[in-house]
Amino acid sequence: MNLALLETFAAVMKTGSATRAGQLLGVSQPAVSRAIQRLEDTSGLKLFAREGRRIRPTPEGTALYREVLAAQAGLDRVRQAAARLREVGTGTIRVTASAAFGLHLMPRVIEAFLRTRPEVSVTLEVASSAVVRDAVAGGACDIGICADEVDRTNVVAEGLSETAGVIVMRADHPLSTSVVIRPCDLDGLAFIALAPEDRARRRLEGLLARDGARPRVVAETPYAATVCEFAGVGLGVGLANWLAFAAGGYADRELVARPFAPSIAFRALLLTPPQQARSRLVEDLITALRRAVRGLPRAPRGTPRDAARAATPVPATHSRP
Repeated sequence: MNLALLETFAAVMKTGSATRAGQLLGVSQPAVSRAIQRLEDTSGLKLFAREGRRIRPTPEGTALYREVLAAQAGLDRVRQAAARLREVGTGTIRVTASAAFGLHLMPRVIEAFLRTRPEVSVTLEVASSAVVRDAVAGGACDIGICADEVDRTNVVAEGLSETAGVIVMRADHPLSTSVVIRPCDLDGLAFIALAPEDRARRRLEGLLARDGARPRVVAETPYAATVCEFAGVGLGVGLANWLAFAAGGYADRELVARPFAPSIAFRALLLTPPQQARSRLVEDLITALRRAVRGLPRAPRGTPRDAARAATPVPATHSRP
């Protein structure tokens, strides 16, 4: 049955006349009369008895009006529920994050968030940046966090963080006494490398080639946190995202991080689906995440003189075993 016809019928029942119903609905009296006639034709019911210029609802009209009122109440509840969903969300937030964020920082952010929102459920999946992007684009998650090298089509992408790469190693490693690490310092050292497709690794390889430095790659991993873990067991040194080092608390585990120059940036994106508005819950979690990122310790930095020295190519001597 046509909803507009039912609304016109309800207005006539409420006001007692087609003229007043037209005024209520903002239409003419003849338009109201035609709507009532169409409703009677389509329903097969005689809804009003006409007594001169007045109309009186029939028993069928009165019964139908009760059903229409019940239906309108149901529609009002649906509209209210839709408004709540737009404003607050379903009560479940799905997050997919790269390891740099998902292994250490996001669990703490989510725990703090749920203390203030105990009625909310948050799911967290740790995945590669490519998988994060696909999950957001496909509508499988509400928030995605990944490296900035992903395809940005079919997602809403915002900058989340930019941190400098650091060289991580055990505190007793000979290189730990250096204030800043240069490409030539890595020549011949056992090195834990990021995955070949990683943008930071490609940038590092260019700097190493410029200086003729050739570290010995002893392990590869796509995750900065795993670089830190390998370094912690003495496998070698490696380039890692400072955010992963700081969020993972590796400074408390006999690891040190030294600035690398020329600087290599690690940039992260915040992704959300383009086809849906963010609920208030999602916005609140994003706000908590950004606050946590800002609250991390700042990456170590060398002096301007160190940076200037690092910008000048220094040929490696290949003297290390």
